[in-house]
Amino acid sequence: MANGSVGFHSPQIRAARLLHQKKHRTLKRCFLIEGPTLIEAALEAGAHLEAVFVVPERHPAVDAAASRARETGVPVHPVEPRSIDALAQTKTPQGIVAVARFFDRPLSALAELLPEKGPVLVLALHDLDDPGNAGTMVRSAEAFGAAAACFGPHSVEPYNDKVVRAAMGSLFRLPIFRYERWEEMLRASAQSGLCLVAAQAGAPDVRSITPGPRIALVVGNERRGLEGIPPDDIAQRVGIPQSPQVESLNAAIAGSILLYELARSSGLLKAKK
Repeated sequence: MANGSVGFHSPQIRAARLLHQKKHRTLKRCFLIEGPTLIEAALEAGAHLEAVFVVPERHPAVDAAASRARETGVPVHPVEPRSIDALAQTKTPQGIVAVARFFDRPLSALAELLPEKGPVLVLALHDLDDPGNAGTMVRSAEAFGAAAACFGPHSVEPYNDKVVRAAMGSLFRLPIFRYERWEEMLRASAQSGLCLVAAQAGAPDVRSITPGPRIALVVGNERRGLEGIPPDDIAQRVGIPQSPQVESLNAAIAGSILLYELARSSGLLKAKK
C-alpha cells in the first residue's frame, strides 16, 4: 500500500473490514487496533503495523499517532469519517484505526523467555471465553509483574477487539503465547519449573498456600471451570474467601486478586518503604 487517500469502497478498506471476523484474522494473521492511545502503545512496544487509516485533523492525539506511525515507516491513509465508522467496533469511533500483525509466540519458546532462577508468575487463560475478562486479566498480569500470558485452545483469542481494548495496551507489552493442547502447557511449565496453581471457587484461601516462587496461574471457564484438565496435573487449587451473600466474583476480579496475592507471596512485588 502506498501512502495516500483511500475511498470507502477501496480494496484496502474492504480487506480491513474483513478483520472484524475471527476467520479472516486467523487467515491473514492481522487484527485491528482502534484509537490513538492503543496505536501509540503498539508503536511504543514495537508491534508491526501494516497500515493506518485516519480522519485528518480529527483531534491532536489522532494526528500525533498518525504522525508517529508515518515516521516509523507505516503507510498512513487519510480516509473519510464513514470509512473509520465502518472499520471501528466501538459506538464512538476516535478517528484512527490500524491494521497490525499477530505477535503471539509458540509455547515451546516460553522457557527461553523466563529467567532460570528467581520468582516468576505466568498467567494461563486455558478456557476463558469472555473477552472483557481476558483483557482485564492481561492488564492485571502486567501490573503485578507477570512474565507472560498464555491463551489456551478454547479461550477467546487475544486479538478479539474487546480483549485488545480491555487490556489497555498491556497486550502489546506483555509477551503473549498460544497453545492448542493442554499437554503443551503442562510440558512448558515443567521445563520452566512452574508450579501449576488453578483458580477455583471454594478452593482453599490463596493466602494459606505456599506454591513456591515460580507459578503459573491457570484460569478456566467462567461456567465450566477447569473442564478438560486432568486433576492430577494441577499442583494446587486456590480461591478467595468472600461474603456468603455474594454468589461469586467474575473471572476478571477473582483472577486479578489471585494474581496480586501470588505475585506478592512469591516475592515479585516488594513492599515500598
